[in-house]
Amino acid sequence: MDAFTVNSPSLPIIDYSKLVEVDPSDNPGHSLTRRNEQRKLFAALRDVGFVYLQNHAIPPNAQQLLFQHARQFFGQPESEKAKIETGESKAFHGWFSPQRTSGNSSRSDQKEAFDIGDDNDPTRPNQWPSAWPDFRTDMTSFFEQCHQVHLELLSALAEQVGLEPDFFLPYVQAKDHFFRVLYYPETTSSSFRNRFRASPHTDYGTLTLLFNDSHGGLQVRNKAGDYVDAPPLPGAAIVNVGDLLSRWFNDTLKSTEHRVIEPGAFNKSDADIPDIIPARYSIAWFGHPNRDALIEPIATCCTSDNPKKYEPVYAGKHVVERLAKLHKDGKNTETWSDSMGRDGKQDLVSEVKVGA
Repeated sequence: MDAFTVNSPSLPIIDYSKLVEVDPSDNPGHSLTRRNEQRKLFAALRDVGFVYLQNHAIPPNAQQLLFQHARQFFGQPESEKAKIETGESKAFHGWFSPQRTSGNSSRSDQKEAFDIGDDNDPTRPNQWPSAWPDFRTDMTSFFEQCHQVHLELLSALAEQVGLEPDFFLPYVQAKDHFFRVLYYPETTSSSFRNRFRASPHTDYGTLTLLFNDSHGGLQVRNKAGDYVDAPPLPGAAIVNVGDLLSRWFNDTLKSTEHRVIEPGAFNKSDADIPDIIPARYSIAWFGHPNRDALIEPIATCCTSDNPKKYEPVYAGKHVVERLAKLHKDGKNTETWSDSMGRDGKQDLVSEVKVGA
């Protein structure tokens, strides 16, 4: 882990309330405020790929409930969690331990996760702990709230490239999203010599909504190739662009590499870093297009200066290929190309409807 790291906490800050507030009097000043915030969002996701999202309308108590559930769930014995262990045959829903799926404790990420999808999708059922209805209720409620925020953000982005606000709705209304709570166990500082908490990667889908506890460690790669600290901002979610949204926008919007390391590791001398690094929890909602959506660059994003860069790809196949590699390796790949899929093809368009 010898990459040079810059000590800077700054990401652009977007006020979600300005994006969605409706003025029944159609006040010109209000309309201008909304358009300005839309432009700020687009510019931030174009230039950085990440933003802090304030006033996002997901109540703090909803987040705290999930953090409480996460501590209780991951605190169970491994034998109990393994009863609902994930895998491709289970739509990658359930408990995930990179060390177990990869069989490699020397290189796999230092984390565990509990993953679900849309609880109303009978074709890819979720796995739930037994006799714990509140966990299911709170997780599914949070899933739905994130979906609504996701729709509003996509609407704002669509308008910035001359599309109708609801352009993306038919492509995401199946709610083929991926929702996980994450646990990074207490560890030692020496463990980071060969392993990350989350290896450098980009996300797979449209937009990710991330909610962190008070511990740091998230870093975002900037245009110069340096990793920049993105510490938790009280009350704010972190939103970032995924590969498929970047592909839709023909790379106008940036799917940015990021990682999770030990907090403050590059800001202090080795003597100042504690031997024991405390546990960390986070909540990550990954927006994805419908699994059968065919994703190709939007015409308005293809110009003589930025010609079309990608062939069409089925969203579901792309996501499953990425998840399968994550489970096999125990960590994400830093960069991704279509040829890295199991079929080895650049063009992933096929008759396969993943997960059908």
